[in-house]
Amino acid sequence: MSPKFIIKSAFRALRKHKMRSLLTTLGIIVGIISIITVMSIGQGAKQKVKEQIEDLGTNFIIVFSGTSKGFHPFGAKKFKRSDYKAIVEECDQIKHISPIAIKRSIRVVYNNVNWSTNITGIKSNFTKIRNWPLEKGDFFSEEDNQSGAKVAVIGKTVEDNLFCGENPIGKKIRIKNVPFKVIGVLTEKGKHPSGEDQNDSIMIPLKTVQRKIVGSYNFPAMIICGKQKDQLHVLANEIRGVLRQEHNLSPKDEDDFILISQNDISQAVGAAQMVLNLLLIAVASISLLVGGIGIMNIMLVTVTERTREIGMRMALGAPSHTILRQFIMESIILCFTGGSIGVFIGINLSKLLSMLFGWTVFISYPSIVVSLLSAVLVGLFFGFYPAYKASKLNPIEALEEH
Repeated sequence: MSPKFIIKSAFRALRKHKMRSLLTTLGIIVGIISIITVMSIGQGAKQKVKEQIEDLGTNFIIVFSGTSKGFHPFGAKKFKRSDYKAIVEECDQIKHISPIAIKRSIRVVYNNVNWSTNITGIKSNFTKIRNWPLEKGDFFSEEDNQSGAKVAVIGKTVEDNLFCGENPIGKKIRIKNVPFKVIGVLTEKGKHPSGEDQNDSIMIPLKTVQRKIVGSYNFPAMIICGKQKDQLHVLANEIRGVLRQEHNLSPKDEDDFILISQNDISQAVGAAQMVLNLLLIAVASISLLVGGIGIMNIMLVTVTERTREIGMRMALGAPSHTILRQFIMESIILCFTGGSIGVFIGINLSKLLSMLFGWTVFISYPSIVVSLLSAVLVGLFFGFYPAYKASKLNPIEALEEH
């Protein structure tokens, strides 16, 4: 019997019980919907986080002072200027480097309006490290930094809340009763992966912040841009070696600083997402398992109902392997049909969730192929026993039962 005839015969048998066939595939449909939705949201989240990480900077490494125990990114322990100087002199893979001095939740005043924001002291190359262009105005120069100029570049959130639509360029704001001239506005960036608003910040020359705001030339962090992304781990090891030497740490002593590279963040986020996706797919697979058991159950019922038909085919010369293939084909068609319906609903459900909740979804062809292949494998696995049972029926006994 040709494969074409077997497929036609399988479709004809399933059409006789359309409602039962549809209800049988519900478990498969739900499982495939779950897999498609989970994979679409997971891929979208992965892409979103990747964009956020790239948005943080180009080939960057951030070094925080302090140990991992009770770590606070801008805690009491500070780097010295000698640390910065040693890194610049001894690490040849550095393209740009800037210390960071920060004062959190400080009140800024413009006329009668005030706003609480973060003040960040950095060097003029900070925007190159962070890949953060200006929307309008100019960024301060290295001469401004060296002279301790009282100039400021503000984020979009600060502009909206302090100036309320007024052009801020050239205006004076007061920070700790010190007047600063606004010379630029940074382009709007999305939220930091931690959830913090990156636009709610004011950039000021490093030395100005050290003299006028924090009152110390020490600083809690440095941000570094490497020359090559694939050499970040080499640069990180060089920086670690220099700082350990500067801090007179013995081989047994743990680092008194924390070093985080762009690659570290990407790998950590990727590992966490993989675990989450595997967990969600495992949950979705339970639906496929339940659906597969339903398929096997209904196929066993079908074999019982069609005992006479099977007996007649065998009596007319149909070999056992033909009966086996026919019932396996019916099971596969059931699962593939359910899988196709599940893919269609899953794709549209993912798009609906994206519109309703603003989630980023990414529907990939591999996820569709994996889903349909999973449905076919379920049909093959759970359909084999009923098909095998049908193929082993004795034709005489089968005919005598009716």
